[in-house]
Amino acid sequence: MKKRDDIKTHTHIDENGHEYTHTHEDYDHVHAHDNNAHEGHDHAHTHHSHSHTHDPKEMKKIINRISKSIGHMESIKRMLENGEDCADVLVQIAAVKSEINNAGKALLKEHLDHCIVEAVAQNDTESVDKMNKAIDYFMK
Repeated sequence: MKKRDDIKTHTHIDENGHEYTHTHEDYDHVHAHDNNAHEGHDHAHTHHSHSHTHDPKEMKKIINRISKSIGHMESIKRMLENGEDCADVLVQIAAVKSEINNAGKALLKEHLDHCIVEAVAQNDTESVDKMNKAIDYFMK
């Protein structure tokens, strides 16, 4: 019988920005993606033994930043629905862009401080490569 800890669920984002989530029970596996855009596209993953842990307090701060940005976006939507001045709306959109960017920076720092430090210590080049690709997407 598999322990609950043996079942892993994670999300991938491909080079086109498509997100897909899947679950597996072992560390070495081959899977097809649940997203129709990836139908028939199989690939193997080799997972390393390092944990994917973060400081819960820091993650809560990041989640709160995202929640604040969601509320801000809802406010911007109402501004548009109410026909408010476009210049005012654009200022608010710029503020949300900055909020999201800062949340991304905080997540990047958190990930580097925990997961990537551990990955480097374990010579997990796959995780480092994945992080490099994520940084490229984030910086666009």
